Amino acid sequence: MLRRRHSRQPGTLDFTSLVDIALVLVVFFVLTSQTIEMRTLPVALPAAGTADAAAAAPLEVVIDAGGALTCRGRPLQLKDLAALVGGATRATVLADTQARHGRVVEVVDALRHAGVGEVYFATKTRVEDW
Repeated sequence: MLRRRHSRQPGTLDFTSLVDIALVLVVFFVLTSQTIEMRTLPVALPAAGTADAAAAAPLEVVIDAGGALTCRGRPLQLKDLAALVGGATRATVLADTQARHGRVVEVVDALRHAGVGEVYFATKTRVEDW
């Protein structure tokens, strides 16, 4: 007269939790892939042993070795940079090691004229041998 409350056939597996975890991972990867901004220009960042980690800036300006500018994945001219700033107060400049110093100064000057108060320079950390 005793009946089982949950009748389950022997040998079956419950995949509910596995499906839940898979869906959470899919949502996570979709959301994080949308926040990654693609850089179209190959840039070799200079190395700095004393560089500090800065907070991510909403605006990244990339300067390649030839002096070409890219912002938010689109190529642009220096004169168009002010229109693209859009009220940002912080920007990061990713300048190639072979970029002219004068070009970097021009970009920083244009950012400051557009109202950007904090300009950071991206570097890669230098590996020091012991």
